[in-house]
Amino acid sequence: MVTKTEETQLSNLETQGDNGGGGAWEYLCLVLNHGLSILNDPKKRSNLGSEEWTLYEQVAVAAMDCQNLDVAKDCIKALQKRFPESKRVGRLEGLLLEAKGSWAEAEKAYS
Repeated sequence: MVTKTEETQLSNLETQGDNGGGGAWEYLCLVLNHGLSILNDPKKRSNLGSEEWTLYEQVAVAAMDCQNLDVAKDCIKALQKRFPESKRVGRLEGLLLEAKGSWAEAEKAYS
């Protein structure tokens, strides 16, 4: 599922992180891009089993960090549909509201 180039990039970023270096932005972009490619492919997504939902969460967080709020919103919607009463998904909703600058609404989401 991961290309040789992506595998090399990920390895380099992990090494940077282990050595106190940067690479956070590149790592987020890799999670966002590669994660989306998996989530947008029904066959790859179904191969994940229950890890599908973990990937939705990781992509949502990476998308918010990269200010790709539409992607984050779509991922959170999928999680809401699967886990309608989840406090964890509720926290993601709060994070999305924060990313949008809706501070009062975010505070309510956390309550």
